[in-house]
Amino acid sequence: MGPGYSATGNLFSNEVWSPVSGTRRVILTGARGFVGREVQRQLLARGCEVVAVSRNLRAESVLPGVIQVAADVAGSGWQRWCEGCSAAIHLVGIIREVHRTGATFDHAHRVATERVVQACRDLGIQRLVHMSALGARKDAATPYHASKWQAEQLVRASGLSWTIFRPALLFGPGDGFSNVIAPAMRRMPLFPVFGDGDYLVQPVAVEEVAHCLVAALDLNGTVGETYALGGPEALTFNEVLRRTAAAVGIRRVLVHIPLGLAKFLISVIQHLPGAPITRDQFTMLLEGSTCDTSASSVAFGVPVKRYQGPVWLKRRGQTHPDSSEGN
Repeated sequence: MGPGYSATGNLFSNEVWSPVSGTRRVILTGARGFVGREVQRQLLARGCEVVAVSRNLRAESVLPGVIQVAADVAGSGWQRWCEGCSAAIHLVGIIREVHRTGATFDHAHRVATERVVQACRDLGIQRLVHMSALGARKDAATPYHASKWQAEQLVRASGLSWTIFRPALLFGPGDGFSNVIAPAMRRMPLFPVFGDGDYLVQPVAVEEVAHCLVAALDLNGTVGETYALGGPEALTFNEVLRRTAAAVGIRRVLVHIPLGLAKFLISVIQHLPGAPITRDQFTMLLEGSTCDTSASSVAFGVPVKRYQGPVWLKRRGQTHPDSSEGN
């Protein structure tokens, strides 16, 4: 197996595809995203075939064992390429809205999940692994977490054999956090921090999150369960910044900005192109992002890897070109 297909059926290579008898075939949405690339790698390592669905596909990235389908998962047309699949891993998500392009939390989270659930029903696929986010809840303070919660509810009501994962801040080569923070720290000897910087985060390694998503496919005991995924340490944001600076070989003075002033500045800059943070992201940052990892430790043997900063950026001297969350 080798070619990738677009949603219109155009081949990305000239090889002839044929199914491999006895091999599990898995739908993977958000396949070109930060988590998706690692999940795909681990699925292939387990001998699975992957139907990789994403808006952002590249002909040169076609791998043996992968059918690439270029499509918006919240749309239609991609489902016909998923016949013969026995499971789905749904990763699609965005971290900020771009209304002029139609990229909203409701579209990317709720509607996309609705389409995936329906596709599983139509294709007779019973197993669904869904990636949500730590902080998703009914009374969420932000549209991001609220839409993640709505997507979870669709999965729970689907009648499928589902497992939901809620990861904390993800780290690894290509993560969105390091790709923003590390270059900014290189430019600014005095680095601004909102408030006292003592709010907690629990960074978790992308390879460990991917391990859980893939392993769950074969663990019947995980069906109907929701797992919070965080790292082995809860760190203050100050400490995360210190480790980030140390990993790329620099020292920075952290300058703490009063929350009132920070809120005002963010309300002004959040609408500018390339704004480093939005008001909703500010709210979620101050909420903190920690969890009890005992359930994931028992079921999957994680977390283990501690956050030591983006040491891969020091080696490469640059950020990774593709750091989107899922789509």
